[in-house]
Amino acid sequence: MKRILDLILAFREYVALATYVAVSLVLIGISQSTDVQPLRAFTTGVVGVLQSSLAWIPNPITLSRENSELRQHAIELASEVGRLRRAKVENDELRRMLGLGARPEWKLLPVEVVGKTTNFERNMLTLSRGEDDGVLKGMAVVTDAGLVGRVFSVSPHFALVEMLFNRDFRAAAKVGRTRVEGIVAWDGGPTLVMRNVPKALDVQVGDLIVTSEYSTFFPADVPIGTVIRIEPEPNSLFRKVTLEPTVNLFRVEHAYVVLKDIQLERERLALEQKAKDDAAKQPLKK
Repeated sequence: MKRILDLILAFREYVALATYVAVSLVLIGISQSTDVQPLRAFTTGVVGVLQSSLAWIPNPITLSRENSELRQHAIELASEVGRLRRAKVENDELRRMLGLGARPEWKLLPVEVVGKTTNFERNMLTLSRGEDDGVLKGMAVVTDAGLVGRVFSVSPHFALVEMLFNRDFRAAAKVGRTRVEGIVAWDGGPTLVMRNVPKALDVQVGDLIVTSEYSTFFPADVPIGTVIRIEPEPNSLFRKVTLEPTVNLFRVEHAYVVLKDIQLERERLALEQKAKDDAAKQPLKK
């Protein structure tokens, strides 16, 4: 303490000057007089320039807190990766035991969003890759956060994507926690709706909704949205489940096209349609 006092006494003129300047700046800042307005503006500009020029200097307290949070986040992610790897090994082993084989891996093509069409009815994205890069109509488009939409039309070098916020969008979906199934569509607002969900089945606010194995265009287990509201549908056995999309659709700049074998999907759909047509032709048994 004595050393500090001796240091202040040795530089008392500079300490006094700094104190007077600080008090003067405070008084200028709180003064409402029009005479000091130009001086206040000048002082504010000088302080702003000083702050900007010194902003690159790291704050040790902030850095320490951020490093601690990042380490905690890294530990949580490492633990989650470990659980997912174990689950994948167990799942692949069970599928081999059942003779089903391993699930096919996704082939992802990175793309850039080079255009957006938002007319509040059929919102579209334009991608930087097209048919020459292997993109075909019907392929799913995703980001690391979840589902964006599906390819609606292609040219040699570009592709047009039908987003989730589109009147024509439909997707077979399920609740990730309970596997309850339904159909997800756009309700015209900032949210999505999952319909055909029976009232007796378990769906809760906060549940993650993902694509179903029965989806025609989308691979299974792609996040679509989170349940934010559940309402009974009048005169119906079903409930209306409102979702908040996991992807901010109007801020997507980069995405991936899932290079899925569309021909196999068309073959499956054709077989199912043929079975329906054959069943419709059969006479009803009395």
